[in-house]
Amino acid sequence: MMMKLNTAGPSPFGRKIKIALHVLGLKDKVELVMVDTADPSSENRRQNPLGKIPTLVTDEGAIYDSRVILDYLNELSEGHKLWPASGAGRHQTLTRAALMDGAMDAAILIVYEARMRPADMRVESFVSYQRDKIIRALEYIEAHLEDYQNGAQPDAADIGLACLIDYLDFRQQLNWRDYAPSLEGWMMKFAADVPGYHDTLPEGVSPASFRTRQPSA
Repeated sequence: MMMKLNTAGPSPFGRKIKIALHVLGLKDKVELVMVDTADPSSENRRQNPLGKIPTLVTDEGAIYDSRVILDYLNELSEGHKLWPASGAGRHQTLTRAALMDGAMDAAILIVYEARMRPADMRVESFVSYQRDKIIRALEYIEAHLEDYQNGAQPDAADIGLACLIDYLDFRQQLNWRDYAPSLEGWMMKFAADVPGYHDTLPEGVSPASFRTRQPSA
């Protein structure tokens, strides 16, 4: 069964799925389709009435919202690799993943405010409100961060965190290092261990030590 993933290169939510495909060993079962979400005639809008990305097109129909897609892929891989099957660990991982998603949502809304409104109509209080969400998330992450230890099998929250950090550097909504400097080391380990990390980086993201692919030993 060959599936199609409607996405766009810069999308952190689409990138979550792309990294998960590498991690779950499903990369070769999915064709990537780059779409323009602003195109009113886009095939993606027919498949997903919300017109958002990512959308995973399967033999069973279209699946959308990155969290739902991750759940589908997790089941397809015949394992509970992205979060525990049950218990407190499952809820903790899903809650951490929701934190990353919320921060990414806020980051995207800042981009949209600049993209969709003329300069004289932009609402700075709205931008500040979204930026404060990201700052609180980063401060929480810094306070609770442990060394990355999951090797080639990151959970959904790990994947979301890496995508958030790279997206903040790509769109430059703020400097995450001012609020969570410990993430530099965490990203170094994640980038070195996780398959698909370098292959899915958004084109044009600023250089960083962890974004440089290390030669194989």
